[in-house]
Amino acid sequence: MTAPALYRNQTYVRLWIAYTLSSLGTFASLVSLPLVVMASSGGPLGVGLIGFAGASCMLLALPWAGLLVDRVGWRPVMVRADLVRGIAFGVLTYTVATHQASVGVVLAVTAVSGALGVPFASATATALRSAVPAARRPAALSANQSRTALLTLLGPLAGGALYGVSPALPFAVDAVSFLASAALVATLPATTTGAPADRPAARWTDITAGWRFLRRHPFLRNMTLTVLVADFGIQGVIVVLVVTAAASNDALGTGLITACTGAGNLLGAAITLPAVRRARPRTLVLATTWTGALAVSAIAGTDRVLWGALLAGCFCVATPVIGVLTNRTLLDDVPQEILGRVQSVFQTVPRLVASTGPVLAGLLLGVLPTRAVLLLFALPLAALALYGTLSATLDRNDR
Repeated sequence: MTAPALYRNQTYVRLWIAYTLSSLGTFASLVSLPLVVMASSGGPLGVGLIGFAGASCMLLALPWAGLLVDRVGWRPVMVRADLVRGIAFGVLTYTVATHQASVGVVLAVTAVSGALGVPFASATATALRSAVPAARRPAALSANQSRTALLTLLGPLAGGALYGVSPALPFAVDAVSFLASAALVATLPATTTGAPADRPAARWTDITAGWRFLRRHPFLRNMTLTVLVADFGIQGVIVVLVVTAAASNDALGTGLITACTGAGNLLGAAITLPAVRRARPRTLVLATTWTGALAVSAIAGTDRVLWGALLAGCFCVATPVIGVLTNRTLLDDVPQEILGRVQSVFQTVPRLVASTGPVLAGLLLGVLPTRAVLLLFALPLAALALYGTLSATLDRNDR
């Protein structure tokens, strides 16, 4: 029997809308948080602490987030995470609107958002497996990639526009979006939660089950490394390009970098589904890694920001397919009782490592020429591409 189209799957549609609402406010407020800190006399140090607080709390949440999803099911986790985040951003909205915002308040809200974002993201994978038949999962994952690419591009623009109207408005939108998402997920039938009948005990072996599964699965281990290196590389390269444009007082160049990378993500998300259906996983993985290595190397060979932005956009076109391939394998191969833990590792660790890319780029630009920094970022991509070409890992898992 043919699985129904995604738009007829009401559970998936509501989950998709809920996640979109939850993420929309996050992207909108992301650009506004540093502005509030600067207005509160937090200075550059305060702005830096925002990223540190979010990353630190994500790291602290990593061991227990997936286990929580596996024990209580995805629906309660998603609802409660969004309720708490909605309340937190409601408090921030009030303090900003009444001119009582401080660096401490912003850091506390950032910490709450970062910590609860980990179990929420893990729960969405379990929800997708519960709601979507295997035959429709590539299409669902491609739709999710398109949504993320669009929100990444438009969310900060919306946040900047809202902040211009009122500094409290982006956070009010974020609070409302979290609460609306929680309300929507709460309407889903309890039978779709997918919570296991036997809840695992909170022993160390249970907490580390996600790590151990990824280590034993050659294809997923390879793909996790690929996502980590690709995200680390593109984030570092973007910072190098932005700093180069800013040093030349090229405001147009900075805009081109954002536009090209955003357009690349959108185009990549659009072509992911036909690519996954028609090409072998090995071919797609190698195309992505070699594209990244060659694109970054080519950026090092040009002095024009426009060409650098276009090449970075080409790299971004190739990356969404990796996310779909990996998540499809996760949903197909990971046992239900540990899916939350595996997802928490896969979604959190690459993000944490990738967040160091911009920091490293900034440090290296202070001591090395721009081209040398770009070539250093190309090296891990080239090494990964060469390893994938010579390794039999992808062959054994080709499907």
